[in-house]
Amino acid sequence: MKVLFLKDNLPTAMAGEIKEVKSGFARNFLIPQGIAERANKSSVARVEKLRKQAEIRRADMKTKWQSVSELINDMKLEIVAQTGPTGKLFGSVTNSQIASSLEENLDGVTIDRRSIRISEPIKMIGNYEVPIKLFEGVEAQVKIQVKSDGNVEFAEELLEISEGKSEESPEESPEVENLQEENTNDSDVESEENKESAPEEKISKEE
Repeated sequence: MKVLFLKDNLPTAMAGEIKEVKSGFARNFLIPQGIAERANKSSVARVEKLRKQAEIRRADMKTKWQSVSELINDMKLEIVAQTGPTGKLFGSVTNSQIASSLEENLDGVTIDRRSIRISEPIKMIGNYEVPIKLFEGVEAQVKIQVKSDGNVEFAEELLEISEGKSEESPEESPEVENLQEENTNDSDVESEENKESAPEEKISKEE
């Protein structure tokens, strides 16, 4: 079904655009929400007016996001994470964490986590630069310093438990204890026998 978008429906369409969409999506969402209407001869006549209005809004939004990009480029975020003794993170830094940290430092600005482009998972402490696509034609680079929370001892214990390296001193089994007792008793018997036979040997030599 062809529809005329009356409102912006980013990132798929701007107001004033006519696009082919699925009939169910148009009937169940776009038209009831007032975002679009079915395209016909009368609606096509409204396209030019809506398109001009959309271009003005697009220019305003682009100016706004350019200002935000300048703030982000000058910013350095600190993200504290739990790490092991080698500086490796238990997990990784996510785009949601970065978005939340950015919003804390930007007054009233909402950052879409999907706009943050992490090329490779961040799994070690250190300094990173992550690109962000804020708007059409507007991008930024956010500097991030990933730091350890300092709780390395606790992290080492977790690592040992997870890898099955926790050591426990083995206890002697009952069989070993019984064997040791039997060896002790045998040696005591031999000692007593030697004591009893020693006087007889001395008497025979004197005779």
